[in-house]
Amino acid sequence: MKTFLLPRLCAASIAFAAMLSPAADLKWTGMRIPPKVSAGDGITALGTKIGKFTTLTKEEVAQTIFNVNGKFPGSRPWATWAVGPLPDATEMPDAAHEEYLKQMDALGVDVFLEIYPSRKDTNTAVVDIIDTWLTKFKQHKCVKGFGVDLEYYKKVDDAMAKAWDEKIKSHNPDYRLFLKHWEEAFMPPSYRGKGDLVFVCTSSEETVDNLNAAYVKWAARFAPTACAFQIGYPADEDTMKGENTGGWWKLSDPIKDWGTSLLAKIESPKQEIGLLWVCVKSGKTYNPKWDLTKGAKVPAAK
Repeated sequence: MKTFLLPRLCAASIAFAAMLSPAADLKWTGMRIPPKVSAGDGITALGTKIGKFTTLTKEEVAQTIFNVNGKFPGSRPWATWAVGPLPDATEMPDAAHEEYLKQMDALGVDVFLEIYPSRKDTNTAVVDIIDTWLTKFKQHKCVKGFGVDLEYYKKVDDAMAKAWDEKIKSHNPDYRLFLKHWEEAFMPPSYRGKGDLVFVCTSSEETVDNLNAAYVKWAARFAPTACAFQIGYPADEDTMKGENTGGWWKLSDPIKDWGTSLLAKIESPKQEIGLLWVCVKSGKTYNPKWDLTKGAKVPAAK
Protein backbone atom coordinates (compact mmCIF):
# COMPACT_ATOMS: atom_id res chain seq x y z
CA MET A 1 0.00 0.00 0.00
CA LYS A 2 1.14 3.49 -0.77
CA THR A 3 0.53 4.78 2.71
CA PHE A 4 1.83 5.00 6.26
CA LEU A 5 0.50 2.67 8.92
CA LEU A 6 -1.51 4.85 11.27
CA PRO A 7 -4.47 4.35 13.62
CA ARG A 8 -7.87 4.68 12.01
CA LEU A 9 -9.63 7.94 12.73
CA CYS A 10 -13.29 8.91 12.83
CA ALA A 11 -14.51 10.13 9.43
CA ALA A 12 -16.45 12.89 11.18
CA SER A 13 -13.13 14.56 11.95
CA ILE A 14 -12.97 15.76 8.32
CA ALA A 15 -16.12 17.84 8.69
CA PHE A 16 -14.93 19.18 12.05
CA ALA A 17 -11.46 20.06 10.78
CA ALA A 18 -12.95 21.87 7.80
CA MET A 19 -14.54 24.35 10.21
CA LEU A 20 -11.23 25.24 11.85
CA SER A 21 -9.00 28.11 10.86
CA PRO A 22 -6.02 26.68 8.96
CA ALA A 23 -2.59 26.95 10.55
CA ALA A 24 -0.93 27.19 7.14
CA ASP A 25 -1.83 28.63 3.76
CA LEU A 26 -2.02 26.80 0.45
CA LYS A 27 0.53 28.22 -1.97
CA TRP A 28 -0.32 25.98 -4.95
CA THR A 29 -3.44 24.06 -5.95
CA GLY A 30 -4.05 22.20 -9.17
CA MET A 31 -3.69 18.95 -11.06
CA ARG A 32 -1.30 16.14 -11.80
CA ILE A 33 -1.09 15.95 -15.60
CA PRO A 34 -1.88 13.50 -17.03
CA PRO A 35 -4.76 12.75 -14.65
CA LYS A 36 -6.68 9.51 -14.29
CA VAL A 37 -10.18 8.19 -14.83
CA SER A 38 -11.43 5.83 -12.12
CA ALA A 39 -12.66 2.28 -12.69
CA GLY A 40 -16.24 1.01 -12.35
CA ASP A 41 -18.25 -0.11 -9.34
CA GLY A 42 -17.08 -2.67 -6.82
CA ILE A 43 -13.49 -2.93 -8.07
CA THR A 44 -11.00 -4.33 -5.55
CA ALA A 45 -8.11 -5.49 -7.76
CA LEU A 46 -5.52 -2.75 -7.24
CA GLY A 47 -4.19 -2.87 -10.80
CA THR A 48 -7.65 -1.85 -12.04
CA LYS A 49 -8.74 0.21 -9.06
CA ILE A 50 -5.91 2.73 -9.55
CA GLY A 51 -7.64 3.88 -12.74
CA LYS A 52 -6.23 4.75 -16.16
CA PHE A 53 -4.35 7.76 -17.45
CA THR A 54 -6.26 9.90 -19.90
CA THR A 55 -5.22 12.52 -22.45
CA LEU A 56 -7.13 15.81 -22.29
CA THR A 57 -7.53 18.65 -24.75
CA LYS A 58 -5.92 22.00 -23.92
CA GLU A 59 -9.29 23.36 -22.87
CA GLU A 60 -9.96 20.37 -20.63
CA VAL A 61 -6.55 20.70 -18.96
CA ALA A 62 -7.33 24.31 -18.11
CA GLN A 63 -10.72 23.30 -16.72
CA THR A 64 -9.22 20.63 -14.47
CA ILE A 65 -6.56 22.94 -13.04
CA PHE A 66 -8.97 25.76 -12.30
CA ASN A 67 -11.67 23.45 -10.97
CA VAL A 68 -9.19 22.60 -8.22
CA ASN A 69 -7.60 26.03 -7.87
CA GLY A 70 -10.99 27.74 -7.70
CA LYS A 71 -11.71 25.96 -4.42
CA PHE A 72 -8.84 27.79 -2.72
CA PRO A 73 -8.82 31.53 -3.49
CA GLY A 74 -5.39 33.10 -3.12
CA SER A 75 -3.44 29.98 -4.06
CA ARG A 76 -1.38 29.71 -7.23
CA PRO A 77 -2.78 27.51 -10.03
CA TRP A 78 -0.25 24.81 -10.79
CA ALA A 79 0.33 21.46 -12.43
CA THR A 80 2.99 18.80 -12.48
CA TRP A 81 3.50 18.06 -16.17
CA ALA A 82 4.77 14.66 -17.28
CA VAL A 83 7.38 14.70 -20.02
CA GLY A 84 9.01 11.63 -21.48
CA PRO A 85 7.83 8.06 -20.88
CA LEU A 86 5.29 7.37 -18.14
CA PRO A 87 4.25 3.75 -17.44
CA ASP A 88 0.79 2.91 -18.81
CA ALA A 89 0.36 6.35 -20.40
CA THR A 90 0.63 7.71 -23.92
CA GLU A 91 3.69 9.90 -24.33
CA MET A 92 2.91 13.36 -25.69
CA PRO A 93 5.05 14.56 -28.62
CA ASP A 94 7.14 17.69 -28.19
CA ALA A 95 4.96 19.75 -30.55
CA ALA A 96 1.91 19.02 -28.41
CA HIS A 97 3.77 19.96 -25.23
CA GLU A 98 4.60 23.28 -26.87
CA GLU A 99 0.96 24.05 -27.58
CA TYR A 100 -0.22 23.09 -24.09
CA LEU A 101 2.57 25.03 -22.38
CA LYS A 102 1.79 28.12 -24.47
CA GLN A 103 -1.72 27.95 -23.06
CA MET A 104 -0.37 27.60 -19.52
CA ASP A 105 1.80 30.68 -20.21
CA ALA A 106 -1.30 32.65 -21.18
CA LEU A 107 -3.34 31.47 -18.20
CA GLY A 108 -0.68 32.13 -15.57
CA VAL A 109 -0.35 28.53 -14.38
CA ASP A 110 2.80 27.43 -12.56
CA VAL A 111 4.08 24.29 -14.27
CA PHE A 112 6.69 21.87 -12.95
CA LEU A 113 7.92 19.50 -15.64
CA GLU A 114 8.10 15.95 -14.29
CA ILE A 115 9.94 12.75 -15.20
CA TYR A 116 9.55 9.16 -14.06
CA PRO A 117 13.03 7.55 -14.22
CA SER A 118 13.40 3.80 -13.90
CA ARG A 119 15.72 1.89 -11.59
CA LYS A 120 18.06 1.21 -14.49
CA ASP A 121 18.76 4.93 -14.90
CA THR A 122 21.96 6.21 -13.31
CA ASN A 123 22.25 9.51 -11.50
CA THR A 124 24.11 10.90 -14.51
CA ALA A 125 21.28 9.80 -16.79
CA VAL A 126 18.71 11.62 -14.67
CA VAL A 127 20.80 14.80 -14.77
CA ASP A 128 20.98 14.50 -18.56
CA ILE A 129 17.22 13.93 -18.83
CA ILE A 130 16.56 17.03 -16.74
CA ASP A 131 18.91 19.02 -18.98
CA THR A 132 17.21 17.76 -22.13
CA TRP A 133 13.68 18.71 -21.13
CA LEU A 134 14.55 22.10 -19.67
CA THR A 135 16.54 22.94 -22.80
CA LYS A 136 13.38 22.21 -24.80
CA PHE A 137 10.85 24.09 -22.71
CA LYS A 138 12.53 26.66 -20.47
CA GLN A 139 11.42 29.45 -22.80
CA HIS A 140 7.90 29.07 -21.39
CA LYS A 141 7.25 31.51 -18.56
CA CYS A 142 4.83 29.02 -16.98
CA VAL A 143 7.73 26.64 -16.21
CA LYS A 144 8.74 27.20 -12.60
CA GLY A 145 10.73 24.09 -11.90
CA PHE A 146 11.27 20.40 -12.39
CA GLY A 147 10.25 17.28 -10.53
CA VAL A 148 11.19 13.64 -10.25
CA ASP A 149 8.65 10.98 -9.34
CA LEU A 150 10.62 8.30 -7.52
CA GLU A 151 8.03 5.50 -7.64
CA TYR A 152 10.00 3.56 -10.27
CA TYR A 153 13.42 4.79 -9.19
CA LYS A 154 15.16 4.59 -5.83
CA LYS A 155 15.94 6.54 -2.68
CA VAL A 156 17.62 9.87 -3.32
CA ASP A 157 20.74 10.68 -1.33
CA ASP A 158 22.06 14.18 -0.72
CA ALA A 159 24.58 14.05 -3.57
CA MET A 160 21.91 13.06 -6.09
CA ALA A 161 19.50 15.76 -4.94
CA LYS A 162 22.28 18.34 -5.10
CA ALA A 163 23.23 17.34 -8.65
CA TRP A 164 19.62 17.51 -9.83
CA ASP A 165 18.99 20.82 -8.09
CA GLU A 166 22.14 22.38 -9.52
CA LYS A 167 21.30 21.20 -13.02
CA ILE A 168 17.82 22.72 -12.77
CA LYS A 169 19.20 26.02 -11.47
CA SER A 170 21.82 26.13 -14.23
CA HIS A 171 18.86 26.81 -16.52
CA ASN A 172 17.20 29.32 -14.20
CA PRO A 173 18.30 30.08 -10.61
CA ASP A 174 14.66 30.57 -9.63
CA TYR A 175 13.59 27.09 -10.72
CA ARG A 176 12.63 24.72 -7.91
CA LEU A 177 13.11 20.98 -7.58
CA PHE A 178 10.36 18.71 -6.31
CA LEU A 179 10.63 15.04 -5.39
CA LYS A 180 7.64 12.68 -5.17
CA HIS A 181 7.15 9.50 -3.16
CA TRP A 182 5.05 8.16 -0.31
CA GLU A 183 7.95 7.06 1.90
CA GLU A 184 9.96 9.63 3.85
CA ALA A 185 13.13 7.57 3.37
CA PHE A 186 13.08 8.31 -0.38
CA MET A 187 13.70 12.00 0.25
CA PRO A 188 17.32 13.27 0.66
CA PRO A 189 18.36 13.06 4.35
CA SER A 190 19.67 16.60 4.75
CA TYR A 191 20.12 18.38 1.41
CA ARG A 192 17.74 21.32 1.09
CA GLY A 193 19.67 23.49 -1.38
CA LYS A 194 18.82 27.12 -0.80
CA GLY A 195 15.72 26.05 1.09
CA ASP A 196 13.38 25.91 -1.91
CA LEU A 197 12.92 22.18 -2.48
CA VAL A 198 9.39 20.74 -2.49
CA PHE A 199 8.71 17.27 -1.11
CA VAL A 200 5.52 15.76 -2.52
CA CYS A 201 3.78 12.90 -0.71
CA THR A 202 1.85 10.50 -2.95
CA SER A 203 0.46 8.26 -0.23
CA SER A 204 -2.90 6.68 -1.11
CA GLU A 205 -5.02 3.51 -0.78
CA GLU A 206 -6.47 4.41 2.61
CA THR A 207 -9.28 6.41 4.20
CA VAL A 208 -9.19 10.19 3.90
CA ASP A 209 -8.70 10.53 7.66
CA ASN A 210 -5.76 8.14 7.68
CA LEU A 211 -4.21 9.82 4.67
CA ASN A 212 -4.55 13.24 6.32
CA ALA A 213 -2.74 11.92 9.38
CA ALA A 214 0.04 10.60 7.13
CA TYR A 215 0.28 13.91 5.26
CA VAL A 216 0.47 15.91 8.50
CA LYS A 217 3.27 13.64 9.68
CA TRP A 218 5.07 14.20 6.37
CA ALA A 219 4.77 17.98 6.64
CA ALA A 220 6.04 17.98 10.22
CA ARG A 221 8.95 15.72 9.32
CA PHE A 222 10.23 18.04 6.60
CA ALA A 223 9.24 21.47 7.95
CA PRO A 224 10.15 24.18 7.12
CA THR A 225 10.76 22.69 3.65
CA ALA A 226 7.79 23.14 1.32
CA CYS A 227 5.55 20.07 1.03
CA ALA A 228 2.71 19.11 -1.28
CA PHE A 229 0.18 16.30 -1.32
CA GLN A 230 -1.07 14.38 -4.33
CA ILE A 231 -4.62 13.45 -3.39
CA GLY A 232 -7.87 12.36 -4.99
CA TYR A 233 -6.59 9.10 -6.42
CA PRO A 234 -9.11 6.78 -8.09
CA ALA A 235 -8.17 4.08 -5.55
CA ASP A 236 -9.47 6.30 -2.74
CA GLU A 237 -12.72 7.36 -4.41
CA ASP A 238 -14.56 4.60 -2.57
CA THR A 239 -13.13 2.21 -0.01
CA MET A 240 -10.38 -0.23 -0.86
CA LYS A 241 -13.09 -2.91 -0.57
CA GLY A 242 -14.95 -1.28 -3.45
CA GLU A 243 -17.86 -0.20 -1.24
CA ASN A 244 -19.70 3.00 -2.04
CA THR A 245 -20.26 3.81 1.61
CA GLY A 246 -16.93 5.56 2.05
CA GLY A 247 -14.10 7.33 0.25
CA TRP A 248 -13.62 10.88 -0.97
CA TRP A 249 -16.68 10.73 -3.20
CA LYS A 250 -18.86 10.82 -0.06
CA LEU A 251 -17.57 14.28 0.93
CA SER A 252 -19.96 17.13 0.18
CA ASP A 253 -17.30 19.01 -1.82
CA PRO A 254 -14.40 16.52 -2.11
CA ILE A 255 -11.60 18.85 -3.22
CA LYS A 256 -12.46 21.73 -0.89
CA ASP A 257 -13.45 19.59 2.09
CA TRP A 258 -10.37 17.37 1.89
CA GLY A 259 -7.95 20.21 1.30
CA THR A 260 -9.43 22.36 4.07
CA SER A 261 -9.46 19.55 6.61
CA LEU A 262 -5.83 18.72 5.82
CA LEU A 263 -4.68 22.32 5.95
CA ALA A 264 -6.25 22.80 9.37
CA LYS A 265 -3.90 20.15 10.75
CA ILE A 266 -0.61 21.51 9.36
CA GLU A 267 1.31 22.91 12.33
CA SER A 268 3.80 25.28 10.70
CA PRO A 269 2.11 28.56 9.66
CA LYS A 270 5.01 29.54 7.39
CA GLN A 271 5.45 26.24 5.57
CA GLU A 272 4.57 26.37 1.86
CA ILE A 273 1.90 23.77 1.10
CA GLY A 274 0.54 22.51 -2.21
CA LEU A 275 -2.25 20.20 -3.37
CA LEU A 276 -2.44 18.15 -6.57
CA TRP A 277 -5.62 16.29 -7.53
CA VAL A 278 -5.50 13.09 -9.63
CA CYS A 279 -8.96 11.75 -10.59
CA VAL A 280 -10.46 13.82 -13.40
CA LYS A 281 -13.50 11.64 -14.16
CA SER A 282 -15.34 8.87 -12.37
CA GLY A 283 -16.22 5.54 -13.91
CA LYS A 284 -18.64 4.67 -11.10
CA THR A 285 -22.41 4.70 -11.46
CA TYR A 286 -22.79 6.31 -8.04
CA ASN A 287 -20.49 9.25 -8.85
CA PRO A 288 -21.52 10.13 -12.44
CA LYS A 289 -21.22 13.90 -12.02
CA TRP A 290 -17.51 13.77 -11.17
CA ASP A 291 -15.98 15.44 -14.19
CA LEU A 292 -13.35 18.13 -13.74
CA THR A 293 -13.11 18.88 -17.45
CA LYS A 294 -15.99 21.35 -17.31
CA GLY A 295 -17.61 23.97 -15.13
CA ALA A 296 -14.51 25.91 -14.00
CA LYS A 297 -14.07 29.67 -14.11
CA VAL A 298 -10.97 29.93 -16.27
CA PRO A 299 -9.26 33.35 -16.32
CA ALA A 300 -8.91 35.24 -19.56
CA ALA A 301 -5.70 34.48 -21.41
CA LYS A 302 -3.03 37.17 -21.25
